[in-house]
Amino acid sequence: MKKLILLVVAVVAVWLGINYARTGHLALLPSAGSPAEQRVHDLEKELAAIDSQIASAGRAAGLTGMDTTGDVSALTARKADLEKQLAEARKATGH
Repeated sequence: MKKLILLVVAVVAVWLGINYARTGHLALLPSAGSPAEQRVHDLEKELAAIDSQIASAGRAAGLTGMDTTGDVSALTARKADLEKQLAEARKATGH
């Protein structure tokens, strides 16, 4: 009986973890947000990924002395474009 209860608790914990990784919210059932809200979420994740890439390029330049200005300038331009898209998407959702 105890093993069954532990198994159920483990399955629920894994399910919560998967939902948290996908949506960023801790819930048993993922919310079915509107497409506009999903777009905002996707843009925020992409913006965070670009910030991470910019930081990584900076660290690589510091460690190796390589010139990464071309890479960073392309990422910065992409980041500016994403920020504009995110502002428009947030305006569409009313946030």
